[in-house]
Amino acid sequence: SETDRRSLKVLGLATDVDRRALRERYAELVRRYHPDRNGGDRSFESKLQEVIGAYTQLKGAPAFA
Repeated sequence: SETDRRSLKVLGLATDVDRRALRERYAELVRRYHPDRNGGDRSFESKLQEVIGAYTQLKGAPAFA
């Protein structure tokens, strides 16, 4: 779906990604944008929320369920 494609783009993944790669990329981006990893800097908070939303969308998608 278009929503899935947008979510993949947020995560920087191709459409043929598997469940394991999806989880790995999600974990990588959460580590990168989490305020605790950035000295409490909350400037990446909106990006973190975008990543979480994209992962939540994709993990429930039929291709990854």
